[in-house]
Amino acid sequence: MNKLRIIALAFCILPLLFGTVALAISAPDSTPTVSNIHVNRYLVEEWDVLIYGDYDIPYAETPNVTASEAFIFRLLDTDGSTELGAISPFALMDKGYNKGVFSFYFPASVNLTWGEAYYIRISQNPSVFDNPTSVDYVIPSSAYTSSTTQEDNQSGLTINIISAATRLENYYTDYDFVEGSASGTVLTSPTGETYFRGVIYGVQAMAPSLFIVEVMDTGATDRTWTTTEFDEYTNRWATANYTWVSNDTSEAATGFGITTPMLMSLVLALPLCIGSIIVSAIKYHKAEAGFVFSSIMLIMVALMGWIPTAIFASLYQAMGIYLAWVWFYSRG
Repeated sequence: MNKLRIIALAFCILPLLFGTVALAISAPDSTPTVSNIHVNRYLVEEWDVLIYGDYDIPYAETPNVTASEAFIFRLLDTDGSTELGAISPFALMDKGYNKGVFSFYFPASVNLTWGEAYYIRISQNPSVFDNPTSVDYVIPSSAYTSSTTQEDNQSGLTINIISAATRLENYYTDYDFVEGSASGTVLTSPTGETYFRGVIYGVQAMAPSLFIVEVMDTGATDRTWTTTEFDEYTNRWATANYTWVSNDTSEAATGFGITTPMLMSLVLALPLCIGSIIVSAIKYHKAEAGFVFSSIMLIMVALMGWIPTAIFASLYQAMGIYLAWVWFYSRG
């Protein structure tokens, strides 16, 4: 029994050991760096802050885990220890290793101090590295823009992102990140747009001119509405197969001195519609059920050609107005 327990315990422990070994990766080929750091504000709201720039986590051979699993970017206060924010590299090209762009966005409520020498720390994830290390970089005062309007900051962000995208395009020659358009240089779709949307959440609101606006012809044409189809239903009872219907209704209408549609409206459609509404109001204390029946009845009578187009349209419009009042304005 003891041997069986030992064997079972071994089977439980061995996968954990091998799993840990499989996750461990080697250190980068050289120390990771950040460059071209910029800080903009007033992009979405007054006193929000976006810190962004290029990074390089050099690996000649891409590890078996993504950079978002292996590295963490942290923004630290000027004391070098208080963490203000943390993000992971966006893994698209080379699993997020080598060249890339990072960003930290803070709404106005965070209340960052403008012009401060905050730290950007690139840390190795302890669950991936055997001996994790980190490296710090100070945001220089020159990274902070002097622009104080939303328009100028969004314009500056657009220019900086186009520059960063161009640098990525020069490095990742198999990808296109920018392209020309009638409105200027924009991000390509899907590569450029996908990458920078992943790096800077909400970038389309911060720099809308980065994205191409296309005006497309839907091919729709103006439609002239007529009563042709309605008239065809009205006239079909005059055919040979239905002569008796036409004759009987016509004779009845002649006897009353009115037209056939008017006769059928007064004798059939109107009484049934009014009656259904009255019954619904008495039995259910609501008229909606009666209106549903009436709408079906009106459609049927219209298909039979036994109600004038004008009366059909007017009744339907009246019922629609009443139901709209019941649903949206009635307090009963």
